[in-house]
Amino acid sequence: MKFKLPESTYDPEPPPVLGSWGNIYVATLAWLAILILVFYCFTRYFSQ
Repeated sequence: MKFKLPESTYDPEPPPVLGSWGNIYVATLAWLAILILVFYCFTRYFSQ
């Protein structure tokens, strides 16, 4: 048995920036990857 939410719970309005929720997710993952890379470089630089 699958749980299904009523149609009134879904918001058809797109997010205010980047146009779609998929773009928001991609931007979030890209930001996370950039932060990981910056912290990795920071750690490598100051560990020597």
